[in-house]
Amino acid sequence: MGHRALALDTILSATQFFVRKWTPDLKRNQSRDLLRFLLCRLYDEGRGKLVGAQLTLAQGTLGKKLGLSRQWVGILLARLQHAGWLEYYAPVLDDGMRGSTIIRAGRQLKRLLIMLMKGKQYKSPVKTAAKSKWQFSPSLEEKRYLLILEQENAPPKPETLAKIPLLKKWLERGKE
Repeated sequence: MGHRALALDTILSATQFFVRKWTPDLKRNQSRDLLRFLLCRLYDEGRGKLVGAQLTLAQGTLGKKLGLSRQWVGILLARLQHAGWLEYYAPVLDDGMRGSTIIRAGRQLKRLLIMLMKGKQYKSPVKTAAKSKWQFSPSLEEKRYLLILEQENAPPKPETLAKIPLLKKWLERGKE
């Protein structure tokens, strides 16, 4: 979409406002609560990018998280899909049962995101945050990189130090 990322609180507040404005049918029911929960999970799954992110969850799990029944979650998902806020489907498994539900952003949500991205460009703050990194679980590539860094910073094995006495002497400096 653009080069700047939208903050989750901006997306959530705009969504709550425009759900009431664009789809008044969802004004006073639990669909908005479900949408808010799914937006948070999609934002996390897509690492800040909702368009293109998809989430796989069982409707029973969603129901437990929100204190709703699985059937009611199915009805609410259908309402959100009909209104265009989400797209979802549950693939049919080999045994005829339905698998976990796959959820993505719908056309209304994409419309809202584009509208927010085209909004007024704000200046970036002069000072960067102390922790500018996202607090997500690391990807496989990041894990591999962290493992390499850990191995590079680990002290040499005793066998290696026995072969290179000068290195052993250099590493022991300052310990006396």
